[in-house]
Amino acid sequence: MSTADTNDFFIEQRSSAEIKSELLNEFFKAWCSAQLQGQRYKSNPVLAFIDLYAGDGKPEDGKPATPVRVLNSIFGATDKYNLNKVVRTFFNDEKKTVTARLKDNLQQLPYYEELQHKPVLLHEEASLASLAKLLGNDVPTLLYLDPFGYEFSQQLLLQSVRRWGLDLFMLFTPAKLRAAVQGATDDSIMADVFGKERLQKIREFCDRYQDAGQREDFMVDQFEDVFREKDYKTFRFKISLPKKNQTSHYLFFVSKNDAPYMKMKELMLMYSDYQEDGVPLFGANIKHQLSLFQEQYRYSIKNLITDLAGKRAYYHNLPIDSIYRHHNIGTNYIRGNYKEALEALKAKGVVEAINPVSRQPMRKVSFTSIIGYK
Repeated sequence: MSTADTNDFFIEQRSSAEIKSELLNEFFKAWCSAQLQGQRYKSNPVLAFIDLYAGDGKPEDGKPATPVRVLNSIFGATDKYNLNKVVRTFFNDEKKTVTARLKDNLQQLPYYEELQHKPVLLHEEASLASLAKLLGNDVPTLLYLDPFGYEFSQQLLLQSVRRWGLDLFMLFTPAKLRAAVQGATDDSIMADVFGKERLQKIREFCDRYQDAGQREDFMVDQFEDVFREKDYKTFRFKISLPKKNQTSHYLFFVSKNDAPYMKMKELMLMYSDYQEDGVPLFGANIKHQLSLFQEQYRYSIKNLITDLAGKRAYYHNLPIDSIYRHHNIGTNYIRGNYKEALEALKAKGVVEAINPVSRQPMRKVSFTSIIGYK
């Protein structure tokens, strides 16, 4: 079964800073493209990017720090979108002294004076007011944070869930999640994020089940439900320690819109383990844990074939790409999985592939085919 080219980045154990450095800037560029495509009819589109764990801006292992990479991408954009004109950036860190050093380092960038919108450091009250005004105007915003980190990070998470609906790129460890849940009091921000009933549900589950893996899975599921209940599209990527049945990190991305969600899914394909049938697991270093239990896969080509077979009312006379874009949300399925599943349904006589130009039946299913249910 052919799969996307894979990346060996997670063969080694990685820190949060390393994972962020590897992924965030690449996703930021894809996110900007998706958002601006959606705003192509606006004469003056505006986007915002917030990094609440920006660090001091010094090179990391000889490579530019993430804030510098993002600003490089903004200033150096050469495609049809002028990100220098469009994107407002906001940076912060848990320690004010770190944020102060970041400000100094960013001002040393050779193109700093040419940035149309200078980076805003969020350790001052006026800066916070500027951010609040921008978010109050429903500007599409990408926010990077650890949802269980310092208080300001938790506050922005809460306000996003309640009011703003930002696109959230979240990276956290199971230990941080566990500590946040166990330490949440009735008047804490975490109690507002999860809801008191959900926190009680988690505690009751943990009292009933002693297995650490079951507890972790349940807590992560409950955290994801916080966003699902607010109509977010949720993407989860589990990073396990190399050759160990132990989680290192979770990467979560949540968005109200399909396009950014699908950009994240596409980016993480190259880092993912795959099932034997070519469906990605959307996790790293986990295939060795699951390969003996294929019948337990939630998403499989077999299950996709069965599901699509009963979807005539939804997908009759639609192109494969439209079927994929509608159906894949909230699943592990990727574009190639749909072609394979529909080829199987064609062989069974359930559907036919139709040429979109001539409207004649096609011998083989292709990505341009229109699918007609019989």
